[in-house]
Amino acid sequence: MGIASLERNSVVPMFRKVFQLCLIAFPVLSGFGLVSSTLGADLKVVVVVGAEGESEYGEDFRKRTDLWRSAASKGGADFHVIGMDGKGAGDREKVEKVFSSTENPELWMVLIGHGTYDGRTAKFNLRGPDFTDEELGRWADLYEGEFSLINTASASGSFIKSLAGPNRVVITATKSASEIYYSRFGIYFTEAITGKPEADLDNDDQVSLLEAFLFAASEVSLFFEKEGRLATEHSVMDDNGDGIGSRPEWFEGTTAVQVANEKSGPDGERAQQKVLVRNDFERNLTIEQRLSLIHISEP
Repeated sequence: MGIASLERNSVVPMFRKVFQLCLIAFPVLSGFGLVSSTLGADLKVVVVVGAEGESEYGEDFRKRTDLWRSAASKGGADFHVIGMDGKGAGDREKVEKVFSSTENPELWMVLIGHGTYDGRTAKFNLRGPDFTDEELGRWADLYEGEFSLINTASASGSFIKSLAGPNRVVITATKSASEIYYSRFGIYFTEAITGKPEADLDNDDQVSLLEAFLFAASEVSLFFEKEGRLATEHSVMDDNGDGIGSRPEWFEGTTAVQVANEKSGPDGERAQQKVLVRNDFERNLTIEQRLSLIHISEP
């Protein structure tokens, strides 16, 4: 482990603990009372379930959706599902409307399903008309808050470039649109985001988007290794807005040790602060106190 990892994974957590003790001992620290506050209406999680194709995939998609619903409930977030009402004809319009109608200051969108690529255009497959990466990018521009996209489908890599931007986290199951085979990344990611202990890399009793990304990528790699098969999916994450993205092997712990673009810097800082199921301590923080905690956590 490099020096940067040691600084983030040992020194920074120490300051977090000191800060936590101060908040407990002095409720008026920084002028804010220690008043109970959850994410509540601050975060909205929208799960978009695409066309299943075969029944076995449908069962998988429903299980993952139920896990996201449970996690959102634990995290106090608003939760909404598109694609499970048995109709499907209007799913595309519903996805588009999310961005113009959401008033929550933070929005997560999770795509569960299959993606396709015809050599020119990447699409997420709905039960009705599909949408492309570029279309989703244009719709997302209507939303002014903090936005995170987790595209767990095949052929999802091009969504990095189309969706990347300021105040955004974009995670895809594949590194390019040409990785078109069924993706397992979303299975492991969903398990992690609920608070799976094995995914908690910094030992703070909660799992961030960055940690879920790194855990899921590791589990996918192990799957193909055990099966003795050539990996057909390689996940990517972007949160610095450069539209290039970082591979999971570019991290030691939760610290980026390699960058795709020296000018824009490393990915990971924003994704590390995005948590759905928070630990007991952070669930009792006000918004202002949580922002102070984020500030002191920065290397």
